[in-house]
Amino acid sequence: MDKMELIQQIFELCIVPLLAVLTGYLVTWIKAKTAEIEQNKYTDLISDTIIQCVIATNQTYVEALKKEGKFDAEAQEKAFEITKQAVLGVLTTQARDFIEMTYGDVEAWLNQQIEASINTYKKV
Repeated sequence: MDKMELIQQIFELCIVPLLAVLTGYLVTWIKAKTAEIEQNKYTDLISDTIIQCVIATNQTYVEALKKEGKFDAEAQEKAFEITKQAVLGVLTTQARDFIEMTYGDVEAWLNQQIEASINTYKKV
C-alpha cells in the first residue's frame, strides 16, 4: 500500500463522514438562525404597530381632553380601548398567530404591551 492509497482510505473513512455530520450541524444552525430572524421581525413589527397606535391615540384623543381638563379615568379607559382596537385592526392573522404561539393569550399580551408603551411614551 502506497501513500496515496493510505491517504484515500483515510479520506473515505474519516473525512467524508465528518463532512456529513458537519453539514447536518450547519443545516440545523441555519434553520435556528432563520427562525430567530423571523421571530425578531414579527416582534419588531408588532412593537412598532403598538407604539404608533399609542401615539396616534394620544394625538387624536388624549391631548384634546387634557387641554379641556377632561381626561379622567373613564377617558383613560376609552383611550386604551381605542388604541387596542387600532392595534387589533392592523395586525395580520400571521402576527396574531405569532403572538399566540409565542406569548399565549393575544389580548392579555397586547394589554401589557400597550400599557408599557403608554408608560414609555409619557416619559418622553
